[in-house]
Amino acid sequence: MAGAAGKTAARAGAARSQLICRRLFSSRPGTPPGSEVLAGGDVTGRAGVRVTMASWEYTLTGFGDFLEQRRLAFTQPMPASRVCSICGRVPSGTALLPCGHVLCGQCQREVFDGMECPFDGCAFTEGRLVRLRFELTDLEQLRVVCLVGGRKCAAFSGKLSELRDHMRQCRSVDVQCAKCHRSIASEAAVEHYRQCYTESAPHRLSSDVRVQRAVEEVRRIREDLQVLRQQPFGEHDTGENDFVNGANGLLEKLASLDHALSAVQEMEASVDRGGSPLSFRKAPGPFRAASKPGLFITTCKLTNMCAAHDSLNGNNKELRVLSESCTLAGYTFRVVCYFSLSGNGEIEEVNVSFMLYLMAGNWDEHVEWPFTKKVAIIIAHPTSESKDIRLSMSCMKGYKVTRKPSSNRTNWGPMTENKSWKDIELQGFLVKDALYVNVEFD
Repeated sequence: MAGAAGKTAARAGAARSQLICRRLFSSRPGTPPGSEVLAGGDVTGRAGVRVTMASWEYTLTGFGDFLEQRRLAFTQPMPASRVCSICGRVPSGTALLPCGHVLCGQCQREVFDGMECPFDGCAFTEGRLVRLRFELTDLEQLRVVCLVGGRKCAAFSGKLSELRDHMRQCRSVDVQCAKCHRSIASEAAVEHYRQCYTESAPHRLSSDVRVQRAVEEVRRIREDLQVLRQQPFGEHDTGENDFVNGANGLLEKLASLDHALSAVQEMEASVDRGGSPLSFRKAPGPFRAASKPGLFITTCKLTNMCAAHDSLNGNNKELRVLSESCTLAGYTFRVVCYFSLSGNGEIEEVNVSFMLYLMAGNWDEHVEWPFTKKVAIIIAHPTSESKDIRLSMSCMKGYKVTRKPSSNRTNWGPMTENKSWKDIELQGFLVKDALYVNVEFD
């Protein structure tokens, strides 16, 4: 009788172990078991596992010197049976407890002293453990992304076996310019040194240039005021309109001047607080002059572009990335980049297009409404102005587009033409996962 009961218990234990294995190995892709998906794509749950929008980070152990204690970002989550429930590492061998928790070799030695699970207190014996091996050859077939420098490298996404060769030539790490002491992307360092002429006081050069431009703008405003004073008023039917248009133009110039001087003041304040060249702000994106005199231009930055691209799939074929709030000629706006995925399987194609939408701003009471500016969007190359991509955009028309925005209402403009994302990546437009876009008002 006792023998039969023992066999029954053994069969029940084996069945339970098989159930545990099936449950652990069949984890739903994209969400580690026992984890919780947070807004924005981040995942939290098991110890030691950090998840970003499009990657899952794990620390490896037991796979050789190159990978020992190395933290890597995988494009898909590991099965729960591969990850230690206590320390969160991915070891070359694990032990599954009857309750479903997983232990690496180092944590096993501590847990086996009491022979009970530290999470739920369930007792176990050596014979009820399920031991698994994770071969290096299998691990090397998994896809990873490069995280050299602490951020995702836009130049690599491939098998783990290919990572070593990529890391020998990866240039996604920031470097510090020996002249101006600013932090710059290593892939843009050569061109930066060619254009950087500051050795002693870099912030003075940058602020002096801005102040000089502001002085020149003040002179132009003064000349325009003199022209307005000398203009005969009321002699023609168009005289009043010309006067109003001229005054509006001066207000736009004053708004841009106020924005430029505020930037200088902010830069000087940051230097006074830091007291060290290391506290300077990072070098801005590629600066461009307006395409012709009298036009207004500014640079907008779109971040996390690669992460947005990687999150496209069959269930999520469209998404958008917004720039920070920008001010140009007195108008406040954001630039929106739209990603669209078309096709399927081997012939998938990703295109991007851009849109500008107006927001409520500090100068709205002093600029002209409805909005009548002609808008141009230019994708700026970080090192070569000749590679810039100028995208056509139809004029902003219609009551809902050109009216003055309010705090709870924004004005969406028309879309630009599509541009292949593959071309943008191949031609080197991305700088540390960011894309710089110049906006020009005519």
